[in-house]
Amino acid sequence: MTASIILFNGRIHTVDSDDTIVEAIAIKGNKILAVGGNEEIKKYGSRDTMSIDLRGKTVLPGIFDSHNHTGAAGVLLKGVMLFGAKNIKELQNRVAQRVAESQAGSWIRGGGWIESQFTEYRLPTRWDLDEVAPDNPVILSRLFGAVVVNSSALKLAGITKHTADPWRGSIGRAKNGEPNGILYDGARDLVTRVMPAEAASNTVEEAKKDILRALIEYQKYGITSIIDPGVSGMRRLAYQQLFNENNLPIRINMMPVYNGLYASMGQDLTPMVEHMGIINGFGNEWLNLGALKMAIDGGLGSKTSWMNEAFLDGTFSEIPLRLDINKLGHYFATAQKYRWSIGIHCCGDKAQDVAVDTFVKTISNNPNSDARHNIIHGYLPTAKSLDNMQKYNIGVSVQPGFMYVEGDIYFDVIEQERINRFKPLKTYLNAGILVAANSDMTSAHYNPFLGMYAAVARKTSQGRSLGTEEKITRQEMLRLFTINGAKLAFMEDKTGSLEQGKLADLVVINENILTVAEDEIKDLKVLLNITNGRIVYDSLHLTE
Repeated sequence: MTASIILFNGRIHTVDSDDTIVEAIAIKGNKILAVGGNEEIKKYGSRDTMSIDLRGKTVLPGIFDSHNHTGAAGVLLKGVMLFGAKNIKELQNRVAQRVAESQAGSWIRGGGWIESQFTEYRLPTRWDLDEVAPDNPVILSRLFGAVVVNSSALKLAGITKHTADPWRGSIGRAKNGEPNGILYDGARDLVTRVMPAEAASNTVEEAKKDILRALIEYQKYGITSIIDPGVSGMRRLAYQQLFNENNLPIRINMMPVYNGLYASMGQDLTPMVEHMGIINGFGNEWLNLGALKMAIDGGLGSKTSWMNEAFLDGTFSEIPLRLDINKLGHYFATAQKYRWSIGIHCCGDKAQDVAVDTFVKTISNNPNSDARHNIIHGYLPTAKSLDNMQKYNIGVSVQPGFMYVEGDIYFDVIEQERINRFKPLKTYLNAGILVAANSDMTSAHYNPFLGMYAAVARKTSQGRSLGTEEKITRQEMLRLFTINGAKLAFMEDKTGSLEQGKLADLVVINENILTVAEDEIKDLKVLLNITNGRIVYDSLHLTE
């Protein structure tokens, strides 16, 4: 049998059950034909085979980003990207540049900021934005839980010093009561609901453009598969149309939105589950359904996570933030009855305790061995939750990149002891719990190497350490970003590792990921991305 592509003279991390490293790999069509030594694999070559001499470079399975809000990412990529902006002035400059490129009066969107990234260490305000965007309404999303808008946006939304805080939301105010432009949680809807449908990406055509914009960008970073959590009916249709048009460049596992995400709108989505008629796993290797996406609490940096112990300032978050906790058992039981898995957002340890306890009751009453329930985030698991997660096969979906992007703000929120065991990857792995790592773009940057760095270094972007006891090895880290994500998506028999018969999804990077200096992991670059047996990104210029 003849290969269509052979890569040889490399360090190829198969991420198989033994973490085997080989020299060469042969691809035929969209499948892996064989892996092994140079001479063994070269036998599959012919005059029609593309042979790539890796010259010692490293090959990984395609990155499986198992929690990535692709549609929202596309909106952000269209607007003002604020990841890495070091101060308010840089934020203003980026907004000013977009204003100069836009029509007067058109909406300016963006995001990716958190106050701890700025040298001023403060929230941006409406007045900061007014200096550079006096005539365009502006809305810039914080990494989680808030937006900042300018005076033009406030005016269009009718928000004044007399506007009452909305249900499950609050309006930030200056000392004189005037809105300062910061809108928390449900208050964000006051602005987004007055945005034109196109600006808000509330049409299928705009959703398709947003999704495609993000997926094409992701290919440069070696991402070949994604779990998109909380996908609305409109975005599911957008994905379906892209698939029908043969225009879906990355494999997508869609998590349908379920109770907890639409709390501010008062919707009960339980009937959707009862009448869907299909379950997770439906679809094919390009587009399929994953677990239902739910949410209980908020985040740590915004002090909206549901905690057993108080934050540093002695306060607790107001819960329930996103759903009626008294109905959680009903929501879980309905999903279990109709054979759905659940992935549920729990940042606080109390939220995780409640979710895991509810899983235990649900599973005990109606076992479903096919379910792949998981906790999303799982910042500070208690011993009881860890024990039950292992016993009842409940996984965890973690975002190591949070430590890098927003970790500096944690020191204002919780004490060092809890910081040291925040996102305890080693503890989860030692407990035998399935751990899948991902970006959670747009709450952190989509670059997977930032998350990989954070998983093994546990350092913030400002260089502060979040303790060393929960560091994991680089080999463990690779599994979290590849095969373990595939397991969450019911796709481990198709992708996630480089083994004979699996889909040919792989990336070539510029350095040896096992030996490069720790601080350089975050700077690793993708040289070649092969998805489904085709070269889709090529900085080596092999296809010219």
